[in-house]
Amino acid sequence: MKRALSILMMFAGMALLSGCSDSDDLSHLQAFVADGPKTNTHITPLPKTPAYEPQAYENPINRDPFTSFSELLLRKEAAAAGAGPRPASHGPVQPLEKFALSSLSITGIVRDNQGKLWAVILTPDHKVYRATIGSYIGTHDGRIVNIDDSMTKRSVTVEQYIPNAFGGFQKEQTVLQMQNGN
Repeated sequence: MKRALSILMMFAGMALLSGCSDSDDLSHLQAFVADGPKTNTHITPLPKTPAYEPQAYENPINRDPFTSFSELLLRKEAAAAGAGPRPASHGPVQPLEKFALSSLSITGIVRDNQGKLWAVILTPDHKVYRATIGSYIGTHDGRIVNIDDSMTKRSVTVEQYIPNAFGGFQKEQTVLQMQNGN
């Protein structure tokens, strides 16, 4: 196999070298070099350049002309992020704050003797917890703001602080629906 490959490579090399022996093309090159450099004695002059007249820069909106509009928008959002909502410190982490909202499921909603609504929540480690309005839940400083026990909806609304790209937070509400099979 190696021998056949080396023979094939040798024939390919010979074919390539035979293409370089074209004396016709070489004679044109030799004649060009023998003639020497050709100079054109007539060079057309450059056209006259008009005199520079400076113009005053007018900036009616007082914007930096070297900053793009998208960068200005990012700067504005970054400045607004510092003035936005911030989650309040509330003490030690509660059991339901160890799990992302997407991993929790509502298994029931009950009303106690005083009429207070409680959500029964199943965690990924198969533990059941109860939570009411004001309970902390989820990994983004979430807090239950509403429990709906109507037969058609049966849901828990959680308000959480989602971090944005500028070091600030954005308040967002998420509704956890109780599944029909529960």
